[in-house]
Amino acid sequence: MILKDKKYKYLFELIILALGCFIMSVGLNMFLEPYMIASGGLTGLAIVLKSIFNTPLWLINLVFNIPLFIFGVKILGKKDAIKTLIGILLLTFFLKVTEPLTSAFQTNDILLSSIAGGIVVGISLGMLFRIDASTGGTELACLILNKVFPFISISVFMFIIDGLVIALAGLVSKNIQIALYAIISLYISVKICDTIVEGFDFSKSFIIITDNPDEISDSIMKNLERGVTFLEGRGGYSKQKKDVLLVVVSRREEVILRKLVNEIDPLAFVIINNAYEVLGEGFTRKV
Repeated sequence: MILKDKKYKYLFELIILALGCFIMSVGLNMFLEPYMIASGGLTGLAIVLKSIFNTPLWLINLVFNIPLFIFGVKILGKKDAIKTLIGILLLTFFLKVTEPLTSAFQTNDILLSSIAGGIVVGISLGMLFRIDASTGGTELACLILNKVFPFISISVFMFIIDGLVIALAGLVSKNIQIALYAIISLYISVKICDTIVEGFDFSKSFIIITDNPDEISDSIMKNLERGVTFLEGRGGYSKQKKDVLLVVVSRREEVILRKLVNEIDPLAFVIINNAYEVLGEGFTRKV
């Protein structure tokens, strides 16, 4: 039964990987490549090189990624290496298949094109990150560089590479606006990707410091049917021990809980945070 579940999970991940690569290829060929909007990464570099040498995106992607993959096999490990290789081949394939979109549906507004490209690529990246997949490129290059220069973090390498690609696009096009549009597109991609990875249906976590912990706890369990955890706290100034309540609710229950606490103890100290993923009873069960 466990083996069967693993097979279904792996098949599901392959479907998401293929769909993510297809969506990414559409965003690159349809919105970004026509205006040479190179919003960082290996795909951005491929867009710049295509404008110089008129070499197809799919070919540049394959030529650059295969050596990176060979160097990075030991770093990735067997499972991630297989998934990354599939991602590289799928993206290469879909970049070739969607190549006609470059001229078929080209918009005349470069700003709209950069925004749309950022959204589409961001969606694809979010899908890939949700299943811990990769299409090689910048991420793989940064992993390799981090092994050579361990004192420099992966995020710093990604920032440097993205910055160089955007600057190169501006130099090649001799138009600073292209670089600025690329920055806009990259920012949107990152935000959309983060939203998909973290999830849309986030919850709210409450930390409540009050003189009426039992009354508030009973009211929460009665009116919201949510569990409450008591934490032991101690005042930094008064040194007095005090119970601290920890409770997680859905977004629609946030207003109700705030009113509930205010009615019982208007002087209660309440901290509210976004909880992007909550596992347990009443929330997501799968890990």
